[in-house]
Amino acid sequence: MKNLIFSLFLVLLLSNTVNAEFVCSSTTTAANIFADSDKSCTTDADVMRVTLLKAEFYNSTTGATWVLKEAAMSGDIGGKASINYLPTIKKSQNKPGTYTHFRGYMDEVITLKGGFSTADATPLHCVTAGATVNVFGMADVSCGDGTCITDLTDKAEVNITMNDMAPGQASGHYLYDATAYDVELLQSDGSTRATASGNVDQMRAIVTLASPIVITKNSKVSVEMLMKGTNALAIVWSSSSAAAGCTSISNVAPVFTITTTVTD
Repeated sequence: MKNLIFSLFLVLLLSNTVNAEFVCSSTTTAANIFADSDKSCTTDADVMRVTLLKAEFYNSTTGATWVLKEAAMSGDIGGKASINYLPTIKKSQNKPGTYTHFRGYMDEVITLKGGFSTADATPLHCVTAGATVNVFGMADVSCGDGTCITDLTDKAEVNITMNDMAPGQASGHYLYDATAYDVELLQSDGSTRATASGNVDQMRAIVTLASPIVITKNSKVSVEMLMKGTNALAIVWSSSSAAAGCTSISNVAPVFTITTTVTD
């Protein structure tokens, strides 16, 4: 029996790169945050709604592909919630072959709602607010117009469209290349990498398996693809003073965990 577990952290979802190791809690004050080295913290999102589209095994040498599931499945992974996309696979569904990678597909739009209020007598707030276009992090402090990230009454669901992995930096950021996984932004055909922000239609996470798996017609295969959004928001606070409040709130990578069991 082979029990193979792979975890993917989609780090591309941060527009404001922070070392947000400090987690905001119900007792966190503005002074606690300001004392942190990078003046930032993470917190759960009230809502983090995603849509999973397809999952498959793939051989990077031969191109052999086994589509395990292809169906849109939306769900909220805010707080402690998660989505399990894949059921146990029947032997009759097996596609014999050797596979080197797992590929998961996801809609490019993520819906977020949430934020944090400090535990001070007069709390400071940082919330999701305002319309976004190619924006991964919200930084609008024009209070009074319903789009202010420091006004608790402006907290709302915000759609983040993943159409550039480094917005504002340059063009052509449609691939995130890491040691064990890649993340690509794809065009509407679901296989061609995007060439411009305007033709991004979905995302594909490509996970390199720790070792190739061999599937026969008699293999018993189960795959769990779990998506969860632990500490899904990162808040950056002003470097000038604790009382100045937050300067941006961004979405943090969902945790994308794949567990594969193959028994012959």
